[in-house]
Amino acid sequence: MEKELYDIPMQAKLCYEKNKGLILPDKVPYIGMGSSYFAAIVLRYLGVKIFPELAGEYFYYLRNIRQFENAVLISQSGRTTDVINCAKCFREFVAIVNQMDSGLTNQPNLKLAVQIFAGVEKYSSTKTFINTLIVLYLGHGFDVKHALDLMERKFPEFELVGESVGSSIETSIKRKKLKCINIIGSGPNVGTAYQAALMLSESTKFPFVAMSLSQYEHGYKETAENAIVIVINPTKSILYKRTQKLMDILRNAGAKVFEINETELDEIYSPFTSIIPFFFMARFLTNSLGISIPFTIGNKITERIGDQD
Repeated sequence: MEKELYDIPMQAKLCYEKNKGLILPDKVPYIGMGSSYFAAIVLRYLGVKIFPELAGEYFYYLRNIRQFENAVLISQSGRTTDVINCAKCFREFVAIVNQMDSGLTNQPNLKLAVQIFAGVEKYSSTKTFINTLIVLYLGHGFDVKHALDLMERKFPEFELVGESVGSSIETSIKRKKLKCINIIGSGPNVGTAYQAALMLSESTKFPFVAMSLSQYEHGYKETAENAIVIVINPTKSILYKRTQKLMDILRNAGAKVFEINETELDEIYSPFTSIIPFFFMARFLTNSLGISIPFTIGNKITERIGDQD
């Protein structure tokens, strides 16, 4: 995992240079699973007119409702069965992939394949998540160069933050007094929170649960006692003050609260830096908890046979 994390700035720059000028369609579904879907959620809360959809749900429950002729299908491996299944739901589609020669890019109705240039990735999605974001932002008119430059400059700082929070989480897990771990964010960082929870859960085998700030306030805050709550709260967030007040309430209720606080970027670009500390949390926790095998119940890529009927 360590090499993959340190490769992030270099691969991000490569993706940026290769995809400058890209134009992606709007007013169509953006369909994926896991981190591919979460990246689309980030764009949705920037106000971009796209419709993020879970591939598995779309294929089985919406394929017979012919609302769209075109779509964007996102699968970093290009091999995710649920995403490949969705290709047949559309007249043509754009694929966003890391691997250009794959089941998804070999579909007969492929219009365009966009490569994210993340390189080899054997562990949970880190480089591929960042580079999928880059492609989506560029494809909808956002120039992310300044965000990528800041990410590279502050990379050592993000590593320290991730290790510090990871150390506190490790202590709570080993004491067995921890009720749950929540990760919450607002706007585009709802997608960031989802991605952080997925990769931490995969990496540590311990459940991390993500949701929006507003969703957490509507009932879930009652679980705060003896819980850890990690809050993504950029200084320039629309909901910065509201989030600060919630953190005070949670601390008073007995929660251990950590804030991931991007201070320099506008909120719309903050997912690029806000996610990085979580990657280093995962690395710290896998090492400290002695977890050497990243995927034990399934594989990194979810492929199934014989379920396309």
